[in-house]
Amino acid sequence: MTTEELASVEACRSLILEFAARIDSSQTQTLGELLTADATFARPTAPDVVIAGADAIVAAFALRPRTMVTQHLNLNIRIRLTGSDTAEGNSVVMLFIANSADEMVPGKGRKAGAPLLGTWTDKFVRTADGWRFKDRRGAVTMHT
Repeated sequence: MTTEELASVEACRSLILEFAARIDSSQTQTLGELLTADATFARPTAPDVVIAGADAIVAAFALRPRTMVTQHLNLNIRIRLTGSDTAEGNSVVMLFIANSADEMVPGKGRKAGAPLLGTWTDKFVRTADGWRFKDRRGAVTMHT
């Protein structure tokens, strides 16, 4: 793999991590910076509900309960270049959810519900502004 190809793979991998970090840090209003204008998205918890367009995706995140606290763990990230400006990715996600109204226990944090385990299937494109998500499709694979 060339240096440019490695840089492209890393840019796509970083998008996966940045997407989760922005959700977990309550910066969902900035998710559009990681998406193409015509991106499509389906949450792992609602894989049959496809949201079309970066603005609509950001608006959907704005509807999340304000008390929802999340922590995403992204694992087994695999990126495959499909062209000079396109790539596909697969990863595993573990999601913990808590309520900000719940007590913050020193040394333990908030009580979280049982984690959800799922997958992301991503399509990326290189734009004039760098690599962006073209499509993100999630699916829950396990719960407790």
